[in-house]
Amino acid sequence: MRSRLAKAAFEVIKENGFANFRTSAVAKQAGVSQGAQLHHYRTKNDLTLAAMEYAYQRSHRIFKANIAKFTADEDPVEAVLRDAEDFYFSDYFLVALDILMAGGKNEELREQQIRLALNSRSTVEHAWIEKLASLGWEQSKAEDILNISFCLVRGYAIKLLITDNMSSYQQMIARWKNLVSQLISR
Repeated sequence: MRSRLAKAAFEVIKENGFANFRTSAVAKQAGVSQGAQLHHYRTKNDLTLAAMEYAYQRSHRIFKANIAKFTADEDPVEAVLRDAEDFYFSDYFLVALDILMAGGKNEELREQQIRLALNSRSTVEHAWIEKLASLGWEQSKAEDILNISFCLVRGYAIKLLITDNMSSYQQMIARWKNLVSQLISR
């Protein structure tokens, strides 16, 4: 029941935005009574965090599949970028971002949101850093390249909220990959 409600909360926020998030809409989306919803999630904050957790859990499944299928003969930067795109260009990121942006005035909720976001993404980052280090990359270079790669993709995901120019994204990524290959060969 909790997972059904978390998914419903995510779907409601995805469809209506966090500014229009109503707990009654979650109960309706999940096909349960408001009493049943209250039994599992007592407050709107609880449902909000459940929606974020749902988003991060689903995106983490995609990450696990991405890192599991990575092979040593594959371009590691391409794999990192593809994984970043799978998250940052997804509804999972956009819903979490919407919640973070709109829910930022509620200090208690904000603290929990930040902790959830950092915990979720830090496991992804650590796993990729370990993967890059296992390929012989220096730890500090792996950390920097991963961080900048994620920042580039995340930043462009935000830009896509106002433009749909993917050709400039592809050009930027090609340049970044060229720079990385120069850094790694040093």
